[in-house]
Amino acid sequence: MGDEGAAVYNCLLCDSYALVILGILPDRKLARGTKGRGAYEDLLEEFQLAKCGGPGGTNRVMMLPCPTCNAFANRYELDQVAHGEFLRQGMAVLTPSFLVSFEDGQSQPLYRDENAGNDGKPRWRLCQGVGPAGLELDRSRTGRIHKPSLAPFGVDIRPLTLPEQLRGPRELSEAVHEACAFAEAMHVESEDPRAALTRWVRATGERAGVTGGARPVLENWGEARAAMEVTDETARYMDEVVRERMIREMGAF
Repeated sequence: MGDEGAAVYNCLLCDSYALVILGILPDRKLARGTKGRGAYEDLLEEFQLAKCGGPGGTNRVMMLPCPTCNAFANRYELDQVAHGEFLRQGMAVLTPSFLVSFEDGQSQPLYRDENAGNDGKPRWRLCQGVGPAGLELDRSRTGRIHKPSLAPFGVDIRPLTLPEQLRGPRELSEAVHEACAFAEAMHVESEDPRAALTRWVRATGERAGVTGGARPVLENWGEARAAMEVTDETARYMDEVVRERMIREMGAF
């Protein structure tokens, strides 16, 4: 059986970068001999095309369990191991995220853990596409990437600066839940979720007077809330989502 294939994603709310497993890669045993290697490379390209799209890559919104946002959203103090288990149990909030392409016109690259099945830290290495040859994960054991390691590849590595209104754990948790509920509503209700969320981020930046590129939603939360395009139907959907998530989270402990 082949190894797991992963791509890098970026969270719209907190600007973290992490890995998401896209599926099982073609078995490397197929790459035997000259013809086998060529055929195997074709299979990898087909996998990338199916999961990430053609030139320029996929631009669809993916709702994924960002490790950083889940640490913010979870009101319970969890150690490193417990936090990882929380994410794996399906209790996590899902944040709006996009797969990352590291070069214009190129699809999102694929990575393989060269240390899969062995003891020790994962060693994620590029196996298809254009991107960093290897990825440096942080110490959280959640698949989150050490952000400064992406600086040579054009990634804005400025740290997230939370506003005063989100300095308390309760306020931060509620903000993440609300932001995720809004993004989920856009994902369900909008014909073009990416366009809807892009408008939200742009409007947030304009209200906050952001310069030098877009900043994560949580950094300008007051402006982000004011910029939400919320209909009565959207508001009902958001309330329902937040209530269900809170109940699930409480039941997990």
